[in-house]
Parts: sequence; C-alpha cells; structure tokens
Amino acid sequence: MPEFFDYTTARPHAPTVAGLKIFAYGTLMVPSVMRAVTGRDFTRQAARLRDYARFRVKDALYPGIIAKRQAVIDGVLYVDLDHPAIERLDMFEGGLYQRNLVRVETNSGALINADTYVVKPSYRDRLTSTPWSQAEFEQKYLHEFLARYPGFRSVRACCARSGA
Repeated sequence: MPEFFDYTTARPHAPTVAGLKIFAYGTLMVPSVMRAVTGRDFTRQAARLRDYARFRVKDALYPGIIAKRQAVIDGVLYVDLDHPAIERLDMFEGGLYQRNLVRVETNSGALINADTYVVKPSYRDRLTSTPWSQAEFEQKYLHEFLARYPGFRSVRACCARSGA
C-alpha cells in the first residue's frame, strides 16, 4: 500500500491480504447492518475521510461518495476483515460502487490506509445534492432497509453458492 495517498489517483483494486480495513460512511456504519452483511462483528473506530463528499443516492435510503476537494466525511473504520467478509461486502454494494484505497484519519490522528466504496464515475448522476444523515437513517429507515434492501439477497445468494 502506498505510504501517502493522493485521492486523485484512486482506483479500484483487489484485496491482497487478510486483515483488511474498510472505511464505512453510510449504512455499514450501523453495526446491525454490517453484521447482517458479513455475519459477524468487527473491531471499529471513528475515522474521517478528507477530500470526499457524501450524498444521498436518488430514490434510495443510502448514500454514495465522490471525490471533492475540501470536503470531509465522518465514518467508521472496521479492521481485520478477511476475504469472505470482503466478498460479502462487494456483493452487498453492487454495481453502483467500486472499492478504492483511501487514507483515513482516526480520532487519535493516525493516518490509515483502508478500502471504501466510491460511486463509479459512470453513476455519479445517481447522486442527489442532499447530504445523507446517519441519525435520520437509523431513526426512520433502518428497519425497512434491513427488511427490504436487495443487496442482502445478493449476499445470501453468493454465500449459498460458495458455501460461506
């Protein structure tokens, strides 16, 4: 992994080792959603991603992010994910996103390389100009999301095929 990260060079990449880190900025910040996708809990801590902005996806309950200078996103850093968890997350996120390497800052000031899901350039028009709110999501939409989001079906189908 690069020692310093320049968001302008962000590109998709494949996982190479166990113990990966994921920066979550939307529904996956909610532990019950992460558990529903991966089947387990992971160590987590607050983190911040600079030079990206978070917006609600059109006609959806979840957000997407795009590179934007001077913007800052608060989120959660999950650590020690393994390949089965990453595979499940990739299936859950679907075709709207690509997993990119970014550099996040923890509350202690540590800079850490992690993967996050960024809206693909060809889908940027699916983002609204409305910021996404975790509090609003948890209060108004979490139950519906857990019951109906199609990404959960993709994860179950993937796991049934692979035996995971």
